[in-house]
Amino acid sequence: MIRQSITIKSDRSIKSIVAPSKGEILCKVSGNPKLFLRVNASGSKLWLYRYTHPILKTKHKLSLGNYPSVTLAQATATRSEYEQLLRQGTDPKAYREQQIKDEHNSLVSTFEKVAWQHFEQLKNKQKANTLKRKHGRYELLCSYLGNIPIGDIEPLQMLEVLKDIQANSLKDDGTPTDKASRCAVIASDIFNHAIVHGYATNDPARLVKPMLDSYRYKNRPSITTPSEFGQLIRDIETLKDNVHDSVLNSIKLLVLLFIRNGDLRRLKWCDVNLQTAQIHLQPMKGQGASKLRMVKDMIVPLSRQAVQILEDQQEITGHTEYVFHSDTATKHGIINENAANDALKSLGYQGKHCAHGFRASARTMLRHKLKHNLDVIEQALGHITRDPNGTAYDRWEFVEERAIMMQEWADYIDDLSAGTGEIDNVIQMPKQDNKGNKSKYL
Repeated sequence: MIRQSITIKSDRSIKSIVAPSKGEILCKVSGNPKLFLRVNASGSKLWLYRYTHPILKTKHKLSLGNYPSVTLAQATATRSEYEQLLRQGTDPKAYREQQIKDEHNSLVSTFEKVAWQHFEQLKNKQKANTLKRKHGRYELLCSYLGNIPIGDIEPLQMLEVLKDIQANSLKDDGTPTDKASRCAVIASDIFNHAIVHGYATNDPARLVKPMLDSYRYKNRPSITTPSEFGQLIRDIETLKDNVHDSVLNSIKLLVLLFIRNGDLRRLKWCDVNLQTAQIHLQPMKGQGASKLRMVKDMIVPLSRQAVQILEDQQEITGHTEYVFHSDTATKHGIINENAANDALKSLGYQGKHCAHGFRASARTMLRHKLKHNLDVIEQALGHITRDPNGTAYDRWEFVEERAIMMQEWADYIDDLSAGTGEIDNVIQMPKQDNKGNKSKYL
């Protein structure tokens, strides 16, 4: 049974209330209509706000919490807030439910939580190496914005974060790297994820990215003149007593095939056909929906010299899965990604030429010295080329032309190494490929 027999005026009067032997007591609060303290037989005290819905005119009550966790002062303050809402035509219960919902959303929609939700979605779409690189950028952004509800992040705040990242990632010459720009792209992806899921309404990263300082990629070092390239080939031959045969053979194949070092290191014997003198390659750069300029699948014709190197390598690792298997490798079971570059550095080529540089060397001399068709060269580099109708060439396109080009390139390298080939501007006499067809150095 509920009785309204007590009026509360202070905390002292609350403490003096004796719990009923059974039922409940509903106590009024002096000067605060609609506010009550309900005391039950166990001695529990609960604040209640009883009101009439401003539109429906139905009676409702709201719990404001237990005393003494919620003090008299706090209860009366909440009652005043709800009275103000009623005067504005707002239902206090609906208002409080929205508050609880907003608070919940702010906890589940912090930048950090949304960021890692988005990252999880990438796991089935991108390769492990790509995810590893991106993981650090997600962590970096979360270190700045982690606990902030993603919908509350303003463009100015986003710009300050990206500017700070840029200021802390400068090159040795003081110019900016691309780190802040890459972080901006990732942040934009996160904000778009938040927009789709109702946590945000705009993408501040996209708005402020153009305000970052511009950066420039520095081309990787590469030797592109015949005389210097010939000396490089001769220097590489001196490595035979200083590096493992697998490392030396990998460098020689980089010279002849000018495919990417990562693709060569991961080459499997099942993709090598020494009888047809071809490699079936699926370049790492071509995998993924965003790699629009890179081929996903290609045939690499082998010159006689390349076949000989692979036959030599087969005696070393032919019993394993990978062409460049390594017994000492702790990861992937293949030679280290830095092995070729470390060998070139040991020859004094740091800052002058690197493993990736053989691609630029081949492209430059094949085009400007040997005068090969640019589309054929680009296909050999694993770049997508298109005919006048916009159709992309497939992996078999230009195979015969590329086979001739690869043999001519290998012969040209032999001549440069021997010092009998073209020296920068000298024109070579016609040579023959392995089929007896004439080609020439121009």
